[in-house]
Amino acid sequence: MVLAAILAAGLLKAVLATPILSARADSSAKSNLAESYIAGFFRATVETAVAQPSDEIAAKAVKALLLREIPLDETARFMLGRVWSTDNKQAGHRFQADFQDFVAEVVAKGFRANSSLALEVRGSRSRADGSTLVLSMLTLPSGKTLPVDWQVVPDPANGTFQITDITVAGINATMALRSMADVTLAETDIDGLIPRWRTTLARRQQTSSGGSANAPQ
Repeated sequence: MVLAAILAAGLLKAVLATPILSARADSSAKSNLAESYIAGFFRATVETAVAQPSDEIAAKAVKALLLREIPLDETARFMLGRVWSTDNKQAGHRFQADFQDFVAEVVAKGFRANSSLALEVRGSRSRADGSTLVLSMLTLPSGKTLPVDWQVVPDPANGTFQITDITVAGINATMALRSMADVTLAETDIDGLIPRWRTTLARRQQTSSGGSANAPQ
């Protein structure tokens, strides 16, 4: 099932009680096309975010890039599971649009805040289903490293690849995002899911910067 790779590296870290981190791709030579794709995609996302004059413009630019490389709408639909409104397509489309915006905001702000996180692509292997698993390592500013596995498939539309799955330090992003959505949807409806995540993220950012988690919203 499709998921947002960058969301896993950004949103998962943020919402699951860890600071947002950005990254830079190791530019060392990669002979494998899938490996080169991941290194280039990661690097391009960071450069797109940090080159913009404001967070708002950066989010729009990053969103355009992500939509070309990752089927975010499919990710959003999978996250809702049985809650997806088959009899109310407008609600589903609203959520997909909100999800796109939120992912772009998280990624852009995270990358602009800290560009010292390094991504090193370390190899790849072909899978029986025709996809390729690209193995990489994230090095945090603290020096700690996290394994990140990217699953990609050929994209006939542009002759490169699309990201279809990611696992960060053993956490599968698809299932983690769906679990997060399940928890949130027990307290609100589809239209309230993304606003609730924005509130949670703002609180964590405030706490990590020395503010109070109980400050007024």
